[in-house]
Amino acid sequence: MSVYNKVMHLIAKFRHLRYTLVNQPVHENGKIKVTYLCPDAVRASGGTKVIYAHTSIINTYCTDIAEAQIFHAKNPKFRCHWHFENLKFKDNYIFDNNHELYIVHEMWAVREAAILANKGINYGIFVQNGYLINRKTHFEKAKVAYENARVILCVSQDIYDCLVYLFPHAKDRIKRLHISVDAELFKPAITKQNVITYMPRKLKKHAELVLFFLAAHLPKNWRIEAIDKMGPAEVATKLGESKIFMSFSELEGLGLPPIEAALAGNLVVGYTGQGGKEYWHAPLFEEIANGDIRGFSQAVLNAIQRLDNGEIDVQQCSDARSRLAQQYHAELERQDLIELTQMLTQELQSKMISR
Repeated sequence: MSVYNKVMHLIAKFRHLRYTLVNQPVHENGKIKVTYLCPDAVRASGGTKVIYAHTSIINTYCTDIAEAQIFHAKNPKFRCHWHFENLKFKDNYIFDNNHELYIVHEMWAVREAAILANKGINYGIFVQNGYLINRKTHFEKAKVAYENARVILCVSQDIYDCLVYLFPHAKDRIKRLHISVDAELFKPAITKQNVITYMPRKLKKHAELVLFFLAAHLPKNWRIEAIDKMGPAEVATKLGESKIFMSFSELEGLGLPPIEAALAGNLVVGYTGQGGKEYWHAPLFEEIANGDIRGFSQAVLNAIQRLDNGEIDVQQCSDARSRLAQQYHAELERQDLIELTQMLTQELQSKMISR
């Protein structure tokens, strides 16, 4: 174990020692408190954004039965730079076992679950990538952690299928939640440019190879731009101006950039990341087999030719974008979270969440 990992292990161990359990009386109309464990990420990921968004939604639309809060366990004073309304934060290590459910994410689930079970703290697991379940663990430990969770949340059909495949005995506690993409933010610009966009932090070697293969054939009136280190508004502007987006998704629970790019009026060419298969349909998306660099490059060139020759059916693309926007609409996300809090509240009132 490296010095860094040893230090992190000691920090985590000290934090866990501070976890304290209390058992306040269950009130007939008592609210459930949903506490999300959230990483302290300076460059906050899409996963932290979902946690912040869900907290905001619960505290806006479910106030009669539930309250949600974010817990930055390493440093309770830490805040990610996501701007949402009605956010609440947990500032202590005390858990109310009759009213509170501690939701941990898949990357720390096995480690946290063992500690929480030992402390007697009720927990659930929030899986945003089914291919990170095995992180720093083995199957038997993961099986115990997931099958003892009060609820297992996930955000795509692919993650749901992974979870049911791995933990069939927990199927009744696995709940798929929709996440939303703002179609008012990610929309085509009035004037499009001959630009191809991509995100270089995903599969860097693949991206570099595709760029290398394209270099000899890319028309001079087209250019390629990387989207990196930009805020949501800047990303939306860039995607709105470009015509083609290259996806280098790799084993993702549900890659959002391809959805955002398609809503912003791009033809999306590339890898689905597996989770993207639930929306990867023509005419907006073209799937490339992972590692097919030459085929990837040729597909981009074919898309350029179709655009330049006016072979794209604008109305068909517009209809497909509308369907995609409905598939990831905010109302679906709200309804899922309302149903989740209702379910948890029913468990509370029937004393299923108990000491």
